[in-house]
Amino acid sequence: MAQDWRIPERPIPPGVIVRPFHGLVWREAMGVVRLYQAAFSPELRISEAALLRLTPQVTDEVGGWVFLVAVRGEEVLGFAVAYHASAIHLGYLAYLAVAESWQGRGLGMALLGSVFDHWARQGPRAPHWMFLEVERPELAADDKERANRDRLITTYQGIGARWFHADFQAPPLGPGLPIVPYWILVRPLREPDLSSASLKVALADLYREIYGLAETHPLVKHCLASFQPD
Repeated sequence: MAQDWRIPERPIPPGVIVRPFHGLVWREAMGVVRLYQAAFSPELRISEAALLRLTPQVTDEVGGWVFLVAVRGEEVLGFAVAYHASAIHLGYLAYLAVAESWQGRGLGMALLGSVFDHWARQGPRAPHWMFLEVERPELAADDKERANRDRLITTYQGIGARWFHADFQAPPLGPGLPIVPYWILVRPLREPDLSSASLKVALADLYREIYGLAETHPLVKHCLASFQPD
């Protein structure tokens, strides 16, 4: 039976709208870039040009990128970027950011809910699961950053995401950048099967589809070996 796509609704301030990103509008593109630079450290960022190229056509076609923004007037308050690897029914949240002055006001939930709504319109062809990454809180540089990571985990658990018990390390995004350790959470969408065998296969798929790493790569082998079933 299909999973309920809906997430707990929270009211957002009047005048705020969540909609597809208008990548060709200069003011909006610069608003996203400024928020991107403020929200993510250099080791987590692709280039700004590469980020803006993730903007899809505004359609409900299966697969590819979903890029949504929360705006009030011309001000960008937050954005979400997610990927649907349609061949393996995998959804992946690449980026979720909300301006610091707007955190705790329901914008993150609204953005995630809009991603889910986009995929829900695809019916049986939609992703079965959504994977979410969080930088490991215990490795944060300071108490403020640890609190931010803990809050993000709480947000994801609030939409029904579950722990994925494996030592997941993302490869460097560019020359001279470090490997990034993450905790992984998974949110069932259309596929309720969260068996250990299914999750381990999905983990290898995540590395291959998002990071381009084969199952023989040392990072993938280490992660699969560390996997602990519930």
